[in-house]
Amino acid sequence: MDLLETKGLTRAFRSRKSPFAKPIEVQALRGVDLSIRQGEILGLVGESGSGKSTLGNLIAGLKKPTQGQICYRGQDITRSKDRRAHGIDTEIQMIFQDSVASFNPKKTLGWLLEEPLRLHHRTKSRTQRQEILQELLHRVGLSRELLTRYPKELSGGQAQRFNIALALILNPELLVADEAVSSLDVSLQAQVLNLMNDLKEELGLTYLFISHNLDVVRAMSDRIAVMYLGQIVELGPTEDVYQNRAHPYTQALIAAVPKLDVSPAKSLLLKGELPDPSSIPTGCPFHPRCPKALPQCALEDPAPRLVGQSRVRCHLWPTNPA
Repeated sequence: MDLLETKGLTRAFRSRKSPFAKPIEVQALRGVDLSIRQGEILGLVGESGSGKSTLGNLIAGLKKPTQGQICYRGQDITRSKDRRAHGIDTEIQMIFQDSVASFNPKKTLGWLLEEPLRLHHRTKSRTQRQEILQELLHRVGLSRELLTRYPKELSGGQAQRFNIALALILNPELLVADEAVSSLDVSLQAQVLNLMNDLKEELGLTYLFISHNLDVVRAMSDRIAVMYLGQIVELGPTEDVYQNRAHPYTQALIAAVPKLDVSPAKSLLLKGELPDPSSIPTGCPFHPRCPKALPQCALEDPAPRLVGQSRVRCHLWPTNPA
């Protein structure tokens, strides 16, 4: 069952290359169709600038789409007032990459956790709120003594655990984790990822897991969506995507993961840089960097096609559109 679905989601904004230049339109997302199934972890990967965080922010309601639709349990929640009208404005929460920067440094950790409960009238007394806070801190592996401290007093691992607690305080169903462990060292990453998996099972959570670390995404995700220049170019079950690698961009991303037994010369290295989103190439946007590009790739943007169990945007697969 689909918990959330995006239909033709587009996000454009105007930007200037210099203070005196004319504003230009930048396409951050271009017609993204994506579904997140209830209870799954959907991994979202791609280079920096591909649109991953923008998509996460739109789903979490932190930004507004230019066009398209976001549906949650079949209800249109594209606009903020739609989320409030359907009573699901707290059902989707965000786990940020820079956890400390997302906290108010002048407030205690106890205040930061308690304030959402007050604002949304989830409890009748401060005693009830304190009980909820203590139980939640215990669940994420933190001590109740932290409630009187300030964000600057947290270590990196503590800050991310508190970030998760803050995302959970209103009992959401879907968490958007945007590079949630990228700022941590390897040992702390493993601890936080294990915590997220445990919470998923205990609370019945669903995750959109955004990361540039393909090994982490493979270990965490049920399905993977590969994003390039504002589009989903491959989407399918995790092992199907890793084993078949139907899109050349997916092949290049996976080949770029360091391996002890493969020399750089034998790897399919990704050449060039991500094109400027204000000047997207005609046809398939990946064709200027694609070692397998066909003549038609420069002329026509391919429609999604079913390859194995994955949906792929690529001219290399002459099947019927999925």
